[in-house]
Amino acid sequence: MLDFLGVTEHFSCMENTPFSFPALFRDMAGEAVSLDGVIFSGSIVSANQEVVEISIEKGEPSNEVIFSFPALPEGRWSYNVLVQADDGSQRILFSGYISVLGVSRVAQLAGGTPMKNRTLLVAMPGEATMRLRMEWMATTAAQAFAYHALQSSKDAHADAETASQAAKTATDAAATAAGRAEEAEGYAGSAWASKRAAGTSATNAARDAKSANDAKTAVESLAATWPETVSDGEKKIVEARNEAVTAIQDKQAAAVLAVGRASQTAQQNIASAQSTAVQAVQTAQTEAVGAVTPLVQRAETAKDDIDQAERRINTAATNAADSATSAANSATAAANALAAIPQVDDAGNMTLAGGLTAAGAVNANGGINIPLAVGAPTNESGVNRLYAAGMGGAANAYAAAAFLNTDSLTTTGTATVTKTVPYQMARIGIPSGAHTTIQAPFEGPSSQWNYSSWAGFSFVWRATAAAKITMGIGRGAKTIRADLTTDSYTIIPGNDLAFNSGEILDITFDNVRDTARNGYTVRVREIYALTSADGWQVKTTTSFIPATQNEPVPWTVCKIIYQQQTVANSSVYENLGGLWLLVTGGQGYNLYQIATCRGVSNFETGVGISRWVTDVINTTSGTASVYAGPGEYAYYQPGNVNPLFYGLDAIGTNAVESEATAAFEDINVPIE
Repeated sequence: MLDFLGVTEHFSCMENTPFSFPALFRDMAGEAVSLDGVIFSGSIVSANQEVVEISIEKGEPSNEVIFSFPALPEGRWSYNVLVQADDGSQRILFSGYISVLGVSRVAQLAGGTPMKNRTLLVAMPGEATMRLRMEWMATTAAQAFAYHALQSSKDAHADAETASQAAKTATDAAATAAGRAEEAEGYAGSAWASKRAAGTSATNAARDAKSANDAKTAVESLAATWPETVSDGEKKIVEARNEAVTAIQDKQAAAVLAVGRASQTAQQNIASAQSTAVQAVQTAQTEAVGAVTPLVQRAETAKDDIDQAERRINTAATNAADSATSAANSATAAANALAAIPQVDDAGNMTLAGGLTAAGAVNANGGINIPLAVGAPTNESGVNRLYAAGMGGAANAYAAAAFLNTDSLTTTGTATVTKTVPYQMARIGIPSGAHTTIQAPFEGPSSQWNYSSWAGFSFVWRATAAAKITMGIGRGAKTIRADLTTDSYTIIPGNDLAFNSGEILDITFDNVRDTARNGYTVRVREIYALTSADGWQVKTTTSFIPATQNEPVPWTVCKIIYQQQTVANSSVYENLGGLWLLVTGGQGYNLYQIATCRGVSNFETGVGISRWVTDVINTTSGTASVYAGPGEYAYYQPGNVNPLFYGLDAIGTNAVESEATAAFEDINVPIE
C-alpha cells in the first residue's frame, strides 16, 4: 500500500458549482502506479469550522482517482485529502486552500494563458530515491469556469436582445388593443366590427406571446446553468409582474367600461379579447425584462472583480518568488555554519580553532573529567559517596540537639519517674487504675531575638497504654491544665484566648485495635487562629495506622515528628506543616503522616517546641509506661526552605482518612 509524505496544492473554483477532476499516478519513469487497496478520504473545512466531505472514486485505469468537490459558497476553504498508510494511520496526500470565486469575478480568467495539466511530485517515506508524479487532468478549474461564465454571459446578452424585441412587439400589441377599445367606444353601433378587430388583436397578441414565451424558454435554459442567479431573478420577476398586472389592469378597466357603453354584447367580446392580450403582453414583457436585467448587471461588473483577482495572483507569485530566494539564502548560510563546526574523529577527539583539542573521554554524567585532589577516588561510585557524605554533613549542620531535662520532668498523681539516662532518657510508670499528666521540658539553643529560623522538631516518645500527647508551637502564651479527660484540651491558648499566630497540636491514641481493618485510629486536633475577628478554630484529623502483625499503637511509636516546609506569613499559612509518626514493629512501612498543619511564622517562635504534655489513664491490670527521650531541632536552610520536610513527604505514607474544621469550644472536664 502506498505511504505518502504529502504536498500542498491550492486552486480556485466558481461559487455554487460542483466540480471534479481526475488524477493519474505515475512513477518517475512515467509508468502507471496501481492504486488497488489504497484507501483515500478527504474533507473541506470552512472558516466557521463547517465540514464538507469530498467524494473520491477510483477511475477505470488502475492508477486513476477522481476527486469530486461539492458546490461551495464564495470564500476561502481549507481542505485535505488523506491516504491510509500500511500501519493503519492516516497520512496527508495533498492539502491546501480552495478559493471560491463569485460569478462576477470569473470572466477575465477565460482570456488567460491556455490551460495545461500540472504534475505534483509526491515523496514516499522509507524510499529516499522513490517519487510519484501525480498528474492533474483538469488543473486550472477557475479558467474553465470563467470561460463557461463568459459564454453564459454572451448568451444572456443575446437572449436579452430577443426578449427586448418581443417586449416591444407586445407593447405595440397592447397599443393596438387600446386603439381597438377606443374605436369600439366611438362606434358603438359597430359591435360586430369591434368584435372582429378584437379577435384580430387577440391573434396578434397570441403570436407575440409565443415569441415572448420562446424568449422565456431561452432564459430558463440559461437558468439551468445559473441556478442561483435565476432563482434571484425569478423573485424579482414575480414582484415586477405583480406591479405590472395592477397598472395594466387599471388601464384596461377603462377600455372595458367604454366598450360597455357601446354594446353589452360588444363589451363582453372585447373584454374577453383584451383580457387575453393583456395577460400575454404582461407575462412576456415582465418575465423577459426582469430575468435579463440582473444577468446583464452581473456580466458588466465581472471584469472589475476579476481584475482585482488577477492583481492578487500576481502579488502572490511575487511573494512566493521572494520567499524562495530567502529560503535559498538561509539554506546556504546553514550549510556554511555546519561546515564551520569542528568535526569529531573516530577516537572521539575534536580540534578547535587555534590548535585547542578536546579529548573524547567523558564521565558517566556526561561532563568532562576533572582531576580530583591527590588521594581522592576517581571512580564514579567513590565520587558519589563523597557527594552523599557532603550532603549528610550539610543536613547535620542544620540540626541541633534537644536535650530532655529529666530533672525538671513532672507528673501528677501516683506516677513515678525513673531517669534511665540523665538529660537523655526517662521512664514514667503509672499504676493500674491511676492517671497522670506528665510534662517533659527540653533544653536547646535559643539564640534568636524576635525572629527564629526554627523549621521542625522530632523527639523520642512511646506509651504502653492509651495516651494523649499535646504540644504548643510558635509564639503566644499557652495554658497547661492537668488531670482532664482524654477528650478535654490539656493545652489551650493563654491570656484568655488572646489572638496569636502560634498553634497547639493534640494527638490521641485510644489503643483500641480495629480487628476488622487490622490497625489503630489516631486523632489529631490542631488549635489555631486565622484572624482576630474569626477567632480560634479546631481542625480534627482522623488517621489509620495499619498493624497487620498485631503491633499495638502507641506501643510501637518510636518518634513524633513535626516539620514545616517554609515560613508562614500573613498571606500563606495553609498546609505548610506536617505531622508524622515513626513506628517500629513488623510493618512494611514505618513512617506515617497523620496530619497536615497550618504552619507558624518565625516571629517570636524561639525553639518552636519547648515541651510536651502527656495524659495517661491506665485502665489495664498492670503498670503502664511512658518512655521519654531526646529530640532534635531542624532549621531553615538558605531561602527559608526545609529539605527535611520534602524528604519525609517523599518517603512517608499518608494515613489521613478525614478532616473537619469547626470553631474552638473549650472542653475542660476533670477526671473523677
